[in-house]
Amino acid sequence: MTVDKKLNQFTLVDVIERKIHFTNTNTIFDKTDYKDNDEGELLAYNEMLTDVKEMKENDFVSKYLNIINKLAVQFENEEFTDKREIDKLSGYNNAIVSILKCINPIYEYDFEE
Repeated sequence: MTVDKKLNQFTLVDVIERKIHFTNTNTIFDKTDYKDNDEGELLAYNEMLTDVKEMKENDFVSKYLNIINKLAVQFENEEFTDKREIDKLSGYNNAIVSILKCINPIYEYDFEE
């Protein structure tokens, strides 16, 4: 999986692909306990992998900030009650934040554009 590229050739696509690979192959966490979380993460990573290849930065950031802002409201309003759904959407949200942080670390704290 690891390719010895020059770091100036390392892209956001590489980061996302490595996160997908890690999520699929890691043995650090019990796969059973994190099944729903991993499913959410993989869904987000795969969506972002497609978008990062086609979108400009501002469009990408705007799209994913909107998604996590909507999720934040839904979590705050307790719209999700099923534990599996909560775990899946938490993984989805956390994956988005982890990629947005690569673009600008402020997105870990401030989800407003």
